[in-house]
Amino acid sequence: FMKRKILSSLITASLASITPLAIEHANAEEYKKGFYSSFGLGAGTFSDLLLSGTIYSVPFDYGFSYETGFGYDFGKRFRAELSYTNTTSEISTGNQAKFGSFILNGYVDFPIENSKWAPFLGVGIGTTNVDATNLCTVGGTDDCKDNTSTYSLSGGINYALNDTTEITSKVTYLGFGDIDTTDDGVTLRVSESETLSYRIGLTFRF
Repeated sequence: FMKRKILSSLITASLASITPLAIEHANAEEYKKGFYSSFGLGAGTFSDLLLSGTIYSVPFDYGFSYETGFGYDFGKRFRAELSYTNTTSEISTGNQAKFGSFILNGYVDFPIENSKWAPFLGVGIGTTNVDATNLCTVGGTDDCKDNTSTYSLSGGINYALNDTTEITSKVTYLGFGDIDTTDDGVTLRVSESETLSYRIGLTFRF
């Protein structure tokens, strides 16, 4: 009887010590570290222009926008990602401007316990190639492309389809530095401009 009592006590103590370790291991498995890639499609628009101090009266409409990225997930909370975004926005005449941006992003995830949902916020910095050739007057001396510094603010939510695939819904704001162009020999500076885009896509974890 004493041997059985001692054995029972040892088993109980062992289970008590193993259970927290098992829970900790399960949590570690739930939030795996590793690389991932992402791709999203949607729509985006360029802001109305402040052109050399004069407000450009023709507004820009929403056009096609996409984003692709490659990143590393540090676990439950933080991610780093290098992304390329491309947005086309046009005026009512159909003339377009294109914005291609390389951005280094940092994200903070807020996974909802016992669910497949994980909201996130992100900030980033990078550069954008602006192609406004289609907006410039035909003929004359034109240089309607420029590269400008860019910062990014974004937010969205992920939904886990399985252990390796998520649906991502995301809103991204890109703020630009000054954009300098030459149209028909006249130098123009675009300041205080930005794009706003909405995309939905997939994230694949390796």
